[in-house]
Amino acid sequence: MHLWALISYFRSITMNKYVALLALGIISFYAKSQNQDMVCYYDDPGKHERNRNIDVTWMKLNVSFAPKEGKVMGTVSHTFTALQDNVDTVFLDGPNIEVSKATLDGKTIATRKNAAGIICETGLKNAYKSNHTLVLEYTALPKHGIYFVGWNVETIDDPAHQTRRQIWTQGQGIDNRHWIPMIDDRGDKFITEVTVKFDKEYKVLSNGALLEKKDNKDGTLTWHYQINHQHAGYLLMLAIDKYAVKSTKTKRGTPINFWYYPEQPQNLEPSSLHSERIIEFLEDEIGVAYPWGSYSQVMVQDFLYGAMENTSATTFGDFFWTDSRAFLDRNYIGVNAHEATHQWFGDLITARNDADHWLQESFATYYPGWFTGSVYGIDEAYWYFRGNMNGAIAAGEKNSYPVRNSESGSARHYPKGASVLFMLQHIMGRDNFRRGIQLYLERHQFNGVLTSDLEKAFLDATGMNMDWFFDEWIYRGGEPNFKVNWETDANGTGITVEQIHKTEGTVGLFRMPVDIAVYYIDGTIERKTIMVDKAFEKFIIPNPSKLPVDFVLFDEGSFILKKTTFDKTPGQLRAQLAKAEFMLDRYDALVALGKLPMIERKEALMNAWKQETNKNMLAEIARQLVSDPNTDPGFIQTAFGNKHVEVRKAVVNNAPLNDATAETFKSALKDSSYNIVETALLKLWAYYPFNKASLLDNIKNLDGQAMALKVRYLELGTEAFPDMKESMIASLAVLCGNQYEFRTRINAMQALQRLNACNKVVISNLFDAMLNFNSRLNAPAKDVLVYFKQQTQNLALMKEVLRTGKYNDEERTKLSKALDI
Repeated sequence: MHLWALISYFRSITMNKYVALLALGIISFYAKSQNQDMVCYYDDPGKHERNRNIDVTWMKLNVSFAPKEGKVMGTVSHTFTALQDNVDTVFLDGPNIEVSKATLDGKTIATRKNAAGIICETGLKNAYKSNHTLVLEYTALPKHGIYFVGWNVETIDDPAHQTRRQIWTQGQGIDNRHWIPMIDDRGDKFITEVTVKFDKEYKVLSNGALLEKKDNKDGTLTWHYQINHQHAGYLLMLAIDKYAVKSTKTKRGTPINFWYYPEQPQNLEPSSLHSERIIEFLEDEIGVAYPWGSYSQVMVQDFLYGAMENTSATTFGDFFWTDSRAFLDRNYIGVNAHEATHQWFGDLITARNDADHWLQESFATYYPGWFTGSVYGIDEAYWYFRGNMNGAIAAGEKNSYPVRNSESGSARHYPKGASVLFMLQHIMGRDNFRRGIQLYLERHQFNGVLTSDLEKAFLDATGMNMDWFFDEWIYRGGEPNFKVNWETDANGTGITVEQIHKTEGTVGLFRMPVDIAVYYIDGTIERKTIMVDKAFEKFIIPNPSKLPVDFVLFDEGSFILKKTTFDKTPGQLRAQLAKAEFMLDRYDALVALGKLPMIERKEALMNAWKQETNKNMLAEIARQLVSDPNTDPGFIQTAFGNKHVEVRKAVVNNAPLNDATAETFKSALKDSSYNIVETALLKLWAYYPFNKASLLDNIKNLDGQAMALKVRYLELGTEAFPDMKESMIASLAVLCGNQYEFRTRINAMQALQRLNACNKVVISNLFDAMLNFNSRLNAPAKDVLVYFKQQTQNLALMKEVLRTGKYNDEERTKLSKALDI
């Protein structure tokens, strides 16, 4: 488009301040393009899609299991359309799967194996666009993709606290191939239909609607599920346990099913909180109805991650299964919202390749921020996004990978991508952003997407070309670092902005609209949005009345992902803390004041304590004040009485324990938060040389989350009750065994390490943990064993247990090599 045509176009449309600034930025970019420096992009092998010669349209799976053996017996049927004239072979992912029979359209065909899977000799000629059905009967002993938990534990005496007996799957990234011969690639989508035969005492969940549950009259039931639309194969799931199910509906009638452990009904309400409201919020915010019929959530033990967004059936770790007290320390709400968002971003639309994976995770990290704000207030949404920005900046200290890159890592795909979307909606306007997202989803529903599809949807829905934004924030790396100063001159308030970050081929100068606010002593505020796009610029905010300036804000409200160097006087910081409209601007002043001597900030802190209501502000104020050894113990007691658990944690974590504050810490032993109870107990334990048994009485009947308080009771009890030391160590040894879930085991083994208590039972249980499929268990177990191994007697015990224990050759070799014994 010609330059003057471009100017005329922007004159012809109704523009808000951001659109007008973007127009000027685009025109400026157009005029300077001949002098542009070299622009580079990271190469990324993950941007390439896999070749395939068929398009699977329907996958029907019929499976049963031998849980103690970890064995899968199945028949899988792939209905497909040929994409080439000659389809001599079809390759199915399936490492170590044994195929006993294969047929194509009812006729037996030959198969052969390689390390990656199964080659089916289809021999199709002149087959383009013809439809066929490939059926394989098979068995597998998978080590990935499907997990058999608790089946080899001989006795379970306490099902409310000990291990479950479960089967569950985890398909992402490409692990369903280990138990199903399939095209395990995100680029192919198909209907899935799953039939499972299993013990009638158990419930089975899979994707979609339950079509039938049949009693086989042999002690088993057959469960038959089918999804209503095509989805990616990695999203197929199973979960099997003796579950109970809470069934509700959203206000629009979507069935919500929460699958839980019936032995702990007290956990149901806090753990399932807001499940219906989340789906309702997402439908309203996104503008697209929930697409999968019903929505289920199911907890599983020893899960590898936080949760997984399987289509219509999210799996989450049972560490989010909490009572009302553990809820205060860690709860499922944020993860619940994240996985629910994936039902649209990841399931309804799926990135066609690994480079575009951010299109799933960034959105699933972005929308929970707004949901948080809808429940707890807008300041909590802004606080959420600030946390994401902090994570992105930390990643930027290590390298400058862009968001759209398969090797960028979680910090780019999750928090940075969410921060970029937050900026984009701020620049475009939230309504324009919504319109673009709605068109994007409706246009590409049940299909694969690329980043360019999202860009085009924004343009088509709003007329706003955001290519420049995508280029600097998605396709290229880095984050801006602004050095800002201001001074009063004859023309008004002069603000200088310098971009001081390192520029290179993949990281350039940033072009961004920035909100400036000048606060005057008389309480008035002058606001202006400037376009920053040069290495050094000066902007003038007119001040014809010559009003004295109180303080200046660069990026008022903190909407831009950035570093900022902006020196301010103590007086300006105190004024900003007292008067800034946005909570994050007040918080930044509060943190900056924390670097000053207490005498220069105490009055401002006390005033803020009286005025603020936000829990994060109050927690930081309390942290600073209680850390001062001269703070009145009465304030410490008052602060600990605050209703917000974050404030009380700030007090017990930072206040000194002495005779004047001891009663506050003792009262903390009765707090509703398990974490606060444990922190207070450990501080009191170190402070008081006597009466330790009475301290332990406060947690004698408490388990805490993952048995944390029970483990502490046993650990500290070895000191308080010397005559019971051996029995308590024996109890800890049992807790680190396979009768318990992985976090309890970790708590127990680390307590044994602190006690330097090692014996054959401990070593045997640690060996078992090291051989577990879950790296979050086996890595800590190895660390504890390495610690114990340094002592000669323990090394000898390890060698003896390894020699005499019931390990196969593979397990013995793995342990020996990992521990060098």
